[in-house]
Amino acid sequence: MRSTRRLGIAAAALALALTACSSGATGKAPKRLIPPEQAVQQLSALLDESLSEVRPKLRYRDEWPRSTEQYSRGLDEHSLGYATASRRRHIMTKVSPAKYGVLLDMVRRGLQARGYTVNSAAPDRLAVSATTPDGSGVGITIHPAGNIDIGASVGPVPVADGHDSFGTPTPEPTMSNGNPDILPRDDDPFWSN
Repeated sequence: MRSTRRLGIAAAALALALTACSSGATGKAPKRLIPPEQAVQQLSALLDESLSEVRPKLRYRDEWPRSTEQYSRGLDEHSLGYATASRRRHIMTKVSPAKYGVLLDMVRRGLQARGYTVNSAAPDRLAVSATTPDGSGVGITIHPAGNIDIGASVGPVPVADGHDSFGTPTPEPTMSNGNPDILPRDDDPFWSN
């Protein structure tokens, strides 16, 4: 009875250790931590790749990258010792609602051509998302107000220790009411008509 209890405790401890090492997205033990500079390069590459087949090119603005510490799920919530880096790209070219399907098809084709697994969006959502073979993610969303953003995430990255992992953030542009300035303003002969 006592040895069975010890085995049960040992099994629970092993399960907890494996959970602490798993990544939230894949359930696998995390790879080596990616330095913040490399994470920014990977995020930029993912964002660029998502627009690689889009013609004519769209104008955009990138947000400052962010890191989000990852936590275990369940009763014993604790830090997993790493974070996920993410970045959003706001499309500043006005895209006519009549061209939304064209844009999403171009993005989908470009991601599939790179061997990414393209995930289906709900029929009522104007979005395309994909996962790279290494587990990174990228996706484009067209919001009801007409703003379009592309998000990318990579990891694992080190947990920031009281400071921004990516240096001093640049202030994000805001509108006169203080809301983020993410609405497209640039006209394009193809996309805006």
